[in-house]
Amino acid sequence: MFDYDESVNYLLSIPLFGKKDGNKNVKALIEELNIDITGDRFKFIHVAGTNGKGSVCTMLSYILTESKVKTGLFTSPHLEKINERIKINNNDIEDDELAHCFNIVKKAIENIIEKGYLHPTYFETLFVLALYYFINNNTEIIVLETGIGGRLDATNVIEKPIVSIITHIGLDHVHILGETLEKIAEEKGGIIKNNIPAVLSTEDKGVLNVINRICKKNNSRLYEVEPVKYSISERTDKTIDFSIYNKYYSYDGLILNTSAEYQIINLATVLTSLETIKNIIQIDENSIKEGINKFYWPGRMELIDGWLMLDGAHNVSAMRMLVSNMNKNFSSYKITLMFASMKDKDWEGMIKELSKCNNIDKVIVSKMNIPRCQEPLALVKCFEKYGFKDITIEEDYKKIAKAHNKDIEGVLCVAGSLYLVGEIKKIIKEVKNDSI
Repeated sequence: MFDYDESVNYLLSIPLFGKKDGNKNVKALIEELNIDITGDRFKFIHVAGTNGKGSVCTMLSYILTESKVKTGLFTSPHLEKINERIKINNNDIEDDELAHCFNIVKKAIENIIEKGYLHPTYFETLFVLALYYFINNNTEIIVLETGIGGRLDATNVIEKPIVSIITHIGLDHVHILGETLEKIAEEKGGIIKNNIPAVLSTEDKGVLNVINRICKKNNSRLYEVEPVKYSISERTDKTIDFSIYNKYYSYDGLILNTSAEYQIINLATVLTSLETIKNIIQIDENSIKEGINKFYWPGRMELIDGWLMLDGAHNVSAMRMLVSNMNKNFSSYKITLMFASMKDKDWEGMIKELSKCNNIDKVIVSKMNIPRCQEPLALVKCFEKYGFKDITIEEDYKKIAKAHNKDIEGVLCVAGSLYLVGEIKKIIKEVKNDSI
């Protein structure tokens, strides 16, 4: 039997030998564990998209939990600890519970390999582990975030969700999903099932046309999130008080504990989605307000101690939203930007967007110990190309984090990579623990 650390180490080693084979392996593993994915016993909410899908899943989980619905939540990636990906009622799976479920799943993997199947991938294994945990803890609703795509995603083995949700679509993972928004929408739209309502958040006509066509083919009613209107009554660097409405709903006096205005659009997606399932699940306005007020999604415009801003923006559209928010809410601050990126991301496009931020005073280029991480010199040249002057390289990002706010004037904004955000969160936690 593997303990927690051994279980995590095994999971992290899977990319070395796990292979994707359509969804044959994940289906075989689910069948081996006798997990019911038909939607008859458990209700599933399925969410795909480029940006915002994790926030949408988490908002749904908070609202459902406030409605006294036992809710399973599966998201990715994690920032600090793998347990973050698997939650019940917004609580991470415990270490011993993860190890327990892993040992059962590992035995089932050995059984299917004997039958001629390949070892499931890292994502497939985690997904099945999450399902096993949720179902054996009698969750009522399971909220699933897809991985990279939709059509070929492991989570798409779910046969009958109660709603399929597609959040904002942008250009990311283009080498896998396609180089146009329409091609990416085709992949994301693969989660839409026959006679199941679909929700779409987009202002792009090409994306809308693609999803509309898929919905018609599947006899699935499409609910469009946009147009949506909202009015902000009060804003701080940590909260937004607002009202919101579209053709499906109207709410006043809502509070989000974030300065990220883009979360209002993610909430609009959630509220529209809840309208599609109101005949299945009764959710009152108070549960919605309380759930939204408690909502917390780390690493997305997360302000820590008034000086550190963490945002996992790692594609152009996400960076555009970050810059817009910084210009609106942090225009009076001097901003030191700490940036790193993976080679396969559009890091030049992100840097171009960052050049539109009005008050970036200094840039610190960093690098993590990950083979995919872009070399700092290439990033420096790109920052120079877009007019940045004060640029330094500091590969020891731990040194920057440990400097705390003593050496940082204004706000340190960390962006470009969720990996970097996760590492900084770990270091900040270490610094605080050392000072106690």
